[in-house]
Amino acid sequence: MVSPSNFCHVVFRTHHFDEMVDWYLNVLEAEASHRNDQYCFMTYDDEHHRVAIINLGPPPAGSDGRIAKGGPGVAHVAYAWRNIDELIHTYKRLKARGILPVRPIRHGITLSMYYDDPDGNNLEFQIDVLDADLANRYMQTAGFAANPPGELFDPEELIARYESGEPFDDLIFRSDQPEAKGRRFHRGGKETLPVRSMVMA
Repeated sequence: MVSPSNFCHVVFRTHHFDEMVDWYLNVLEAEASHRNDQYCFMTYDDEHHRVAIINLGPPPAGSDGRIAKGGPGVAHVAYAWRNIDELIHTYKRLKARGILPVRPIRHGITLSMYYDDPDGNNLEFQIDVLDADLANRYMQTAGFAANPPGELFDPEELIARYESGEPFDDLIFRSDQPEAKGRRFHRGGKETLPVRSMVMA
């Protein structure tokens, strides 16, 4: 069996071309590698493009051209940041532009904020709170099976604690995780995410 070596890009078709292009360029802090009236290819790293937008022209009569929520199709696309500092910086930068997450969730394996783009496509912005081995093991626990989506959290409370130097373990881990009861994680502390050693119950 030969699995893919990498996930390369995602392409969106839209009736709101300029709005979508501007949103992705700003939100991902990306650059357009090629843009015309029909296509925009953009990147935020050394790949030639990570996102592409295709212009479908004006929406059909009687339609706003947005996607229908809850039907068949892709639920969301996820992007990872390197650490909690970057995730908080991104939240604050987007909030200043009037862009807020529609759903902030601590999944137990990631700390995630979900955003809707102008068409209603959902994007997950996350950091890993457990390394791959521990995450895989945690997903086999009874606690995860009882609530796979996870628990909501308040980004503003997280930022307040982060900026004051207070521990925020209970805001980044789920209440059924032993790490939530600790005081290991605070701004400028020695402990960093993801957790790389843990005794599973």
